[in-house]
Amino acid sequence: MLGALFPIVLAIHVIITIFLIGIILTQKNEGGMGGLGGGASGGMSGFLSGRQQANLLTKTTRWLALGFFCTSLFLAFSDSHRSATSTLVGSTPTTTTAPAAPVGDAPAGTVPAGDSGAANTVPVQPAAPAAPSGQ
Repeated sequence: MLGALFPIVLAIHVIITIFLIGIILTQKNEGGMGGLGGGASGGMSGFLSGRQQANLLTKTTRWLALGFFCTSLFLAFSDSHRSATSTLVGSTPTTTTAPAAPVGDAPAGTVPAGDSGAANTVPVQPAAPAAPSGQ
């Protein structure tokens, strides 16, 4: 049951998120900079008075935030109860394997494939790190 509702609630969650961002950006900033819809700069100022606009935006923000919170809880709950093998997109997870060791790092005394073996029987010591200049 939860598996069938998951994509639907996820889509609703994304839509609520987009509307919530838009409503928050539309509200008047109390810091003095003014929002996108406040004052004589346009926006909804011709549609509603300042106080009515603030009430409408505050109530809309409240309901969108409540919807965001509820859908977040549902998505977290349903994701924790889904089987571990299912994915959201439907593709199977890829398995990774360890990379093969380079040919030049063969253990001491072994001969890499294709070599005659006489020249590479002793491991090579790493070079000493150079001292920093100016010291």
